[in-house]
Amino acid sequence: MSKILWSLRARSLVKARKDFLRGGPEGLHDLRVALRRLEATAAALGKEKIERRSRSLVRSLSTLRQLQIDRQLLARLRKLGRLPENAAENLDTQWGAAYSKGVEKAERVARSEKPRRLERRLRRLARKNGSDATLRLELERGRIERRLLPPGKDATDRRLHRYRIAVKRARYLAEDLASCGVPGLERRIAREKELQDALGRWNDIHLFRERLKEAREESEARGSVALVLELDHLIAALESTVASARREALAVAGRFARVIPFLERSA
Repeated sequence: MSKILWSLRARSLVKARKDFLRGGPEGLHDLRVALRRLEATAAALGKEKIERRSRSLVRSLSTLRQLQIDRQLLARLRKLGRLPENAAENLDTQWGAAYSKGVEKAERVARSEKPRRLERRLRRLARKNGSDATLRLELERGRIERRLLPPGKDATDRRLHRYRIAVKRARYLAEDLASCGVPGLERRIAREKELQDALGRWNDIHLFRERLKEAREESEARGSVALVLELDHLIAALESTVASARREALAVAGRFARVIPFLERSA
């Protein structure tokens, strides 16, 4: 069964890397997802070197991905007229320059020998037999499941972030198990996808607000009084949006806890 998984991971990584280098709109996102999935599979199957290399490559792309999301949210607010045009243009110019530099760096990483070595290693593993993949995946999935008790309403942002990562990892492992022929996981995967999406929406808007705060401090240091005032207004207005996204994520997590049997046993 491990041959199937390594073959899937190899194809996904090769495709995502090529799509990113072609400039596909979802190329960066898909490349990070392919690496995250590979990291989860490698951790479960005891391939520590592959796990570390995958994690390292993900981290090298994380700042760029967050900046991409921040620029998308800025464009949405700009279109809605939530930020004066001159302030929005100022931020877009700053973030656009940082994004261009980040893309150049990410492209160098994607063209480097590191991902190519990883791809070759995966193709070699796909040619070998491995009969204990399902058992290893189930053991790792069980370990991750113990982290899935939903955070309380007063949980820190850091705690909620760790919970989001655990949900994502659990879903990837469930999909690996399904690829190995384990039946009955469709509803669980769908619920974890719903929860992952809700947590992702909170995370995106939360980090966007944090970037605005950084931009506000930089503007104040430059003496850009008008921009500081506009950012103060926008940051304050986003407080309710962030709080609403957080409440929704916790509400989905609560529903998730009520329907997943292992959480009932753990409670």
